[in-house]
Order: sequence, then structure tokens, then C-alpha cells
Amino acid sequence: MKTEKVRSAVKQSLTHLLMIIAMVVCVSATLAQEAKVPMNGFGSSTAKKPSIKPWSEVIPAEVKADSGVFNVYRVEEKIFYEIPKNMYRKEFLLVSRISKTPQIGYGGEQVGSAVVVWERKFDKILLRTKSFVNIAADTLPIAKAVQSSNFEEVIAALPIQAYGVDSASVLVEVTTLYSTDVGLFTPPKGQRDQYRITSLSSDRSFIEYARSFPTNVEVENVLTFAADAAPQNPNTRTVSISMHHSMVLLPEKPMKPRLSDWRVGFFQVSSTDYGLDNQKAEQRTFITRWRLEPKDTAAYFRGELTEPIKPITYYIDPATPLKWRPWLKKGIETWNGAFEKAGFKNAVRVLDPPDSTQDPEFCPEDARYSVIRYFSSNIENAYGPHVADPRSGEILESDIGWFHNVMNLQTGWYFTQAIADPRSHKVPFPDSLMGELIATVAAHEFGHTIGFPH
Repeated sequence: MKTEKVRSAVKQSLTHLLMIIAMVVCVSATLAQEAKVPMNGFGSSTAKKPSIKPWSEVIPAEVKADSGVFNVYRVEEKIFYEIPKNMYRKEFLLVSRISKTPQIGYGGEQVGSAVVVWERKFDKILLRTKSFVNIAADTLPIAKAVQSSNFEEVIAALPIQAYGVDSASVLVEVTTLYSTDVGLFTPPKGQRDQYRITSLSSDRSFIEYARSFPTNVEVENVLTFAADAAPQNPNTRTVSISMHHSMVLLPEKPMKPRLSDWRVGFFQVSSTDYGLDNQKAEQRTFITRWRLEPKDTAAYFRGELTEPIKPITYYIDPATPLKWRPWLKKGIETWNGAFEKAGFKNAVRVLDPPDSTQDPEFCPEDARYSVIRYFSSNIENAYGPHVADPRSGEILESDIGWFHNVMNLQTGWYFTQAIADPRSHKVPFPDSLMGELIATVAAHEFGHTIGFPH
């Protein structure tokens, strides 16, 4: 009997052991199967993809669209673009500026520009850059080789959140474009190296506003970075910068370009053209110039003066001292005499900044406006850059940079060079003389903005 009890106990123990082994094998198999699902979401995973939701679940009914080239929606801190499908692959010029700065450059200065396109890929909308360094006509076979050698960078991939009416548009959240460290939307490498700017703090970065217009979207944001050599207060090891980004639809039909001639000085845009029948690639260089087209073409070709469809228009920065505004206007508008020789009257105009009742959405950083920006700086200088369409050389806008202490430079020059003028014998100069000197500098810088180098 004792032997039977021992056998029974051993049998029962073996049964329990086999059950435990079976359980271990089952759990191991389950874990192994789970391990096959990649954590990054790639491969043959059954991981659930973010779903495209009904519109009402993303945009509450009380949130109204800011209508324009893209409808823009703001839901608390989140910004959404409703991108029409007919805007896929349309070329936009992205212009980024510093609007407010802790002594890193000056508010209003441009820090970068690029041509970008929106494109759908699966359930995402891609923002990509487009280059015109190498070109060939789309109808030529070699255009495929040019495209393959100039692959467009993917700057962002934004999941589609919802579809618009009749699926004619898609809704994407763009908050991360303006609140994380995306290269095209942040300060350039030179400034980051100078102040040893490193990581971006997303919880101290946010979007001030996003506005849409018929041909452009304007976004202003605040970015906060760690900075070991912070320019304003080194002890904070922090730098906060307000930036402004204009995304402007480029003309559907580029302006007819004008070839550059080395004998006539002009700023230029260049591309290497592989589609010419010259048995070699040729560099095509176009001058940069404003698009001036006569309102009355017949009168223009009869040699009569005619106004342009769209005059070259500058606005005076609201920060400009009142007494110097008429002189800036005078200096730039003296160029009308030169344009009359080319058949245009009133080709150039300078306007005072509109007040809030005239244009409540006027913003000097908006790429639709060319502005004479006034900088509170002891630098003795001024400069006249411009932004041009890389496809044709058409100047799209320009901001003249005007440093406060350019008046000190003019004082030194006139004091030493104009002794025949009694007004130069005593400093500070009277406002009437300083005004004339300001007008001279303004005329000079405007010459740069219409394409002329020194």
C-alpha cells in the first residue's frame, strides 16, 4: 500500500510539472509573437493606425474658418490647415523672419526662404522643398534624370485628420511645424552656433496666431531654446525668439525672364539647364527685376506714359520717427523719373503704414508688403535686399533695412566732404539737411531692391 501511495504521489507531481511546462511554452510563444510587432510602426504590423475622423470630432462647430488659400482653424493651442486637393504640388515661397528678438539681429530681418510644395502620400500630407538649381523642360526625357538627381527633401509628414466637404480637401494639424525644431522654421545655423543654441523647449514654445489670405498664410510663433551663450541675459541660458513665416503662392505663370548680360550690372538667379541642344549643360542666368506691366498696352507701345497694373509699393515701418518719413518717401519716389524714361508713370510709391481702422491685419513681416524697416541699432548702415522667384527672377517683395545710426555715418561723411556748405560746419545738422541725406541713402538702397548692385 505504501508503494502505491508513493507511485500515486510521483504521478501527480509529474502531471503538475507537465502542466507548468505547457504554460511556460504558451507564454513564451505569445511573447515571441508580440515581439514580431515592431515598435516603430513599420513592417507587417497589425498595430492600429491613427484613424481619419469625422470633421466634427476634430473641429468643433463653434470654431470658424479663417478663409484664404488654405482655410485655417485654431482649436485652443492647435492649428489646422484645410488644404484643397487642387493645391497639391502648387509652388509656394516660404519666407521666414525674426519678428521680435533678444538682441539676435533685429526684428523684421529675413533669416531664410525656400520654395515648398504640399503632397499627399498614403494617409499623410508631406511638406517638401523644391530646388531650381538644375532644370530641364518637363517635356524632355532628360527631365527624369534631373528630377532623380534633385530629390525633394521631406520637411514634415502630417497625418490627415479629416476630410472636407465631398473630400475635396484634407485637414492636417500643423502645430508641430511651428512649435518644434523644424529646420526651415527656426533660426539659421550661424546664429545657433554663435549663441550655442541647442535643444528647443516645446512647453515654452507656442503659436501666437495663424491667418489666411487669398494667396498666402501668415504665422507668428514664439520659440524657446536652451542657449549656453544667451545674448540678453547669459544667466538664464535661455533664448526666446518670435518668428514670422509667410507661405506665399507663387504665380501660376512665371514672369517672362530676362537673360543676364555681364556688361550690365544686375543681381541674378541662376540654374543649370540640361535641356538645351548645346551638347553641354548651360548655366542660365536671369536678372532679378520687378514685374511692371502697363495698364494700357496700346498706349505704352505708342510711346505714351502709362501707369503699371501693379506699381512698386513700399510701406514705411510704423516704428519710423515721424519727422524722417517724408524724406524716406522723397528719396525712393525720385526713381519715378527713371521709370518715366522706360514708359511708366507713378511706377514707384511709398505709403504711410495703415492704422488699425484702415487695415487691422497689416503686419510689416507679411510677405505681401515691402517695408522700409527701422531698426533700433547703433550700426551705421542701411541695406536693400529683395526676395525673387527662382524660376524667373521676378522680385516679389523687399524690405529695406534702416539702422538708426546711419544718420551718424552721414554726419561724418558730409562734415568732411561738404565744407562749401555752411550747414555742415556745425553738428548736429539741422533736420532739413539730415532729411536730404536720409533721402539720398533711401534712393541708394531702393536701387538695390530693384536689382542693381553697386
